[in-house]
Amino acid sequence: MPKDYFLEMIEELGRVLRAVISAKKSEPARALQEINTVFTATKFRTKDFFDSLSISELEAFIKEKDVHYSTLDALTDLLFEEADIRLNIGDYTTVERLLNKLDFLISYISKKETEAKVLSLKRGPQRERLQFLLTALHK
Repeated sequence: MPKDYFLEMIEELGRVLRAVISAKKSEPARALQEINTVFTATKFRTKDFFDSLSISELEAFIKEKDVHYSTLDALTDLLFEEADIRLNIGDYTTVERLLNKLDFLISYISKKETEAKVLSLKRGPQRERLQFLLTALHK
């Protein structure tokens, strides 16, 4: 696939992320719908399919379908927003599953970036945010 396509997809994911962040407090249902919509443009096809995968199945799917780590990084940002929303509405079971997947995705992306000799300043803040959400969940 041409690199331009990847850049376009990442830019579109960025626009959706901004929309989700602005709607997550005032319109959480709309923000969650935006997140679900994003998954239709990925190799996962639906958010429900993504949610149904265990960590090992997720890893196998990512490898089998050759999901690029930059796509996973954008999805990770969206999943953090979903975790915030679901924590605020008291959907603790879903939050726990999301946090487990986020932990895996952060490690996986970090490994792929290291292999590609890419330096990202996002992993540290993502790990801190994950720890914050885990703490909030278990209060």
